[in-house]
Amino acid sequence: MQTVWAIALGAAAFRFLLFRGLDLYADEAYYWMWSRHPATGYFDHPPMVAWLIRAGSALLPGEPGVRLLFLLCGALAVVFAALIAREMSDDPRVPAVAAVLAATSPILMLTGGLALPDAPVTAAYAGATWLVARARGRGWIAAGVVVGLSLLSKYTAALLAPALVVLVLLDGELRRELRSPWPWLGGTVAILVFLPNLLWNASHGWVAILFQGRHGLGSQATWRSFLEFVGGLLGGAGVVALPLGLRRLARGRDSFTLRVAAATLAPIAVTALSALRGPVEANWTALAYPALCGAAAVELVRLRPAWSQALLAFTVGLGMIAAVGFGLEVRNPGLIPPDSEVMKRFRGWPEYAAKARVAAGLACGSIGDPPGCRPDEPFVYTASYQEAAELAFYAGWTRFGPAAERPSQLDLWNQEPRPGEAFLVVGNIPEEKRLFAADDSGPAATSEVLMKGKLLHPIEVVAWRNWQGSLQRRATDLHYLKDVYPR
Repeated sequence: MQTVWAIALGAAAFRFLLFRGLDLYADEAYYWMWSRHPATGYFDHPPMVAWLIRAGSALLPGEPGVRLLFLLCGALAVVFAALIAREMSDDPRVPAVAAVLAATSPILMLTGGLALPDAPVTAAYAGATWLVARARGRGWIAAGVVVGLSLLSKYTAALLAPALVVLVLLDGELRRELRSPWPWLGGTVAILVFLPNLLWNASHGWVAILFQGRHGLGSQATWRSFLEFVGGLLGGAGVVALPLGLRRLARGRDSFTLRVAAATLAPIAVTALSALRGPVEANWTALAYPALCGAAAVELVRLRPAWSQALLAFTVGLGMIAAVGFGLEVRNPGLIPPDSEVMKRFRGWPEYAAKARVAAGLACGSIGDPPGCRPDEPFVYTASYQEAAELAFYAGWTRFGPAAERPSQLDLWNQEPRPGEAFLVVGNIPEEKRLFAADDSGPAATSEVLMKGKLLHPIEVVAWRNWQGSLQRRATDLHYLKDVYPR
């Protein structure tokens, strides 16, 4: 396993360099905001992402601290891929091949380097898959702990439960285990580990679980969106890992492989069904990829040496080219349009924050710099939660009302200016989407952030003199939001 650990740590180092110097991705900044308010639950996801960011930021400043422990999670996912492969084959080459496949999987490269929920859930779910597959007797307790950690990372880990129900019909050894107390104790431990977030959801109208359920069961599917899902699955897992991994899992008849197959195929199948209803995101199935890479390694080493080496070199080369190409493009776009969505999410945020502070000073000055209107610590309404998050991280602002575009954690915090206090609006928010009542606004102070002459981030700041109260969202935004404000 020394080789496996070397590959895993090498992957972490590569991912660190890949994202070094890049601004926080908009969602990373959003989760960093969560970490400033420790809790057992948040609007969009369970709390693990915020807990890891808070711990990493205590060790290192800036963006590297935010991403530090997510790099470790990415390395653990590589190790668990190797451990799963080792259980499936006696060939000593298999663990290292599995580690290489997981280390160079395009999606795992991204999720293993960014401060998003995908890194901890992928590591924990891979660990849970390995432990559940080999669980006998007291081993179910350790499996229960890691399943609970998976659930604290992302709700999609709950797909392991229906997978095990189906598995009971196929795995005679599991049926015999269920006659003992250990699997039931393991399930109880998983629920106890996850219980803090369940209690948080219960006290907030089940908002996070309902939000993710609505998000995962979309609408307006097209053949193009479904084909994009298929392409994302193949390109995300790896062009070798996906077909060979599925082949190995489909052919397995032993208890270990059956359990791995159930845990791996459940997220892929459910996401495929979701893709038939509406667009899905490429990262939704990432938690299944380490096990898929482990299974693929078993098939790969069984091929003729020339084929095995050629396919491994091909998939590793393709993954590295994709990663290096992404890193170069996002730093100096040539093929990617400078004003594309990926550039907007990764680039220009420190400049955006600096210019927003200048614009805030001008906006406050236009209404006579009343009390409460100051660019160092204003109260701010933004158009999107992403803008609020980037301003929090790079401008140092801490007081934000709910964002106009869609509900977010800002709605749960539900901060408000003091009555009569001046405040700022950042971004162009139409009157029908405003979540505040106020009068006496000044002229807009504007600026912009450009990338190679293309508009990356427009900046518009308006100061309002008198806040008069909050406005509720329309029922069409989220029908259950009325039940989630702090009580």
